Amino acid sequence: MIGNLSLSKNVQFYKLNKALTKKSVDDTFKEISKDRVGNYLINDQRISYNTAAGNQVIYSLVSYRIDAEPSFLVGTTTKEQKYAYLLLVECGDALAILKKYVDTPEANFSSFLEEFDYDKFCHFHGDKAPEYERVTMKNMSISNAVIRSRSLEAKSLNGILSSNSSSRSIPSNFRMKIGEESYTLTPSTSRVSHRDKKSGFDGLVDWVVLTKDELKVTTNQSEFLSNFASPVCLKDIFDLGFKVVAVLIDLGEIESKIASGNVTLTKDNGTLLKACEINKLFNQLKSPILIEDDTLKIKGKFLAGKVSYTKKIITIRNKLLESIIVSENGADSFTLGSYINKNKPFSAVFDSPNYSYYSKSCFEDKQLLNNIQSILNIFDDSHNFSNVVTEKEKPHASNLTQFPTSSLFRQVEEQYCADHDIVICDDMNDEWADHIAIRSSGGVPSISFIHSKFTKKDSYGASAFHDVVAQALKNIGRTQAVKEQFKKKYDNEWSRNYESTNIPRVTGAANWQGIESALDNVYENPNSIKKIVLATPFLSKAKLTDELTKLKQGQKCKPHYVQLIWLINTFISSCKDLGVQAHILCKP
Repeated sequence: MIGNLSLSKNVQFYKLNKALTKKSVDDTFKEISKDRVGNYLINDQRISYNTAAGNQVIYSLVSYRIDAEPSFLVGTTTKEQKYAYLLLVECGDALAILKKYVDTPEANFSSFLEEFDYDKFCHFHGDKAPEYERVTMKNMSISNAVIRSRSLEAKSLNGILSSNSSSRSIPSNFRMKIGEESYTLTPSTSRVSHRDKKSGFDGLVDWVVLTKDELKVTTNQSEFLSNFASPVCLKDIFDLGFKVVAVLIDLGEIESKIASGNVTLTKDNGTLLKACEINKLFNQLKSPILIEDDTLKIKGKFLAGKVSYTKKIITIRNKLLESIIVSENGADSFTLGSYINKNKPFSAVFDSPNYSYYSKSCFEDKQLLNNIQSILNIFDDSHNFSNVVTEKEKPHASNLTQFPTSSLFRQVEEQYCADHDIVICDDMNDEWADHIAIRSSGGVPSISFIHSKFTKKDSYGASAFHDVVAQALKNIGRTQAVKEQFKKKYDNEWSRNYESTNIPRVTGAANWQGIESALDNVYENPNSIKKIVLATPFLSKAKLTDELTKLKQGQKCKPHYVQLIWLINTFISSCKDLGVQAHILCKP
């Protein structure tokens, strides 16, 4: 049977602390094959093997039949036959794993295995000047208002991808080319794939040994990957005296499967969760979980549970999550809590904004402290918001023709928008921004999307700023909207007054033709400026400067400032990625 193998070079690699035992292999084979039908197709355990090239390994191979209902059916007795296999190749001090229809066998060998350093996969063959053809990046941000993951592809991304995009991004998957050889690396799962024709066992083993040797000698020589966030050990962060202050769980995969009908949620008493209960649960978990000492807090409410740590991983314990059962078609049920702690679909931030934890790995943004001044430069304290006592001062009298002078909306219109030709109030309903201001005459044309947020007291926690950043980033794509979309907004809303008042939604243009002409001036000028503006009079530039200066000097700042800095940097990075200027109006 071993001579009949024809396999792709798609392998997970782990360090071996000690050789596997026959008992550990036998126990694992029995565990993974408990649902097999009939006898094993093959069950070879710890067999010595020498290739024609002289590479000596020990292999273990099991294969068996499983019968399962087809994925496109539910509740039938129809079964399709599949053959699963697991191949373990012990090559000296490393283990290579190949599998099909087998779930995470490496967990059964936890006492034998250790992961290769993350950067060994990131910088694989980095000294051979590889061309990077594709990269999938995950954002380090804990905000749920940003694009969490994106893929870029080109003949060669080297030199194309800006360091601004990469310094706060984690490469989760990338494809590179060295001469005619093409490799795909997935560091988070310790996987290396070589695009090549299928190989017999001899050729596979020779490639496994060659790849293992390359991983061991790999150094951080890839200029392209060096621009990304750098991996760092969780223990090293704690040893430096830092601690976790917030966690954001990403349950998008489970949510999508629920929406498609492939997954159901039940309580531990067997009761199905209603749609409203599911929505409430997922909406709640889309906010950061704040960690204060040993307590968890979400949206100001305490949660029963705790966060624990080992040298490498973070574990979240919560009774509610452990009491919800996830059932997927054709697969074993599991609790939501076990899913979170097994797959680690969450990010965490520390009381130093340099570090982030994502999917079992920690990362350092080495560029952040160098960008402190650029962060401060987007704050504009030249406007006087001292008389503002409300956002828009509701309820409004029906005869009102302008927002009250003590409202933030009025002050934004009179101060920031004063030198613009057209000002549109888009507040309420399907809003793109609270105000859209167009400057089409005199100098370089521009269009600004202004989002306003007022709080009665100054606030430096993440919640108030998170709201306005989330609103802005949710609509950041509107800065690229085509003229037809503006026309639709005008016909549906902007041509009428604001709600039940006499406040016109548009000033500076009597009709659509006036807006259209101004938009033409903006869109037809390749140097025109697009801006996202946050009006946040609850922030003081002086106080932010003090806290950010502490960071630059190597001191710690207060935990809630860390989340604030992350959100500010997320806002800036997202704007830069779309070629949009970022501005924040604040108090001195």
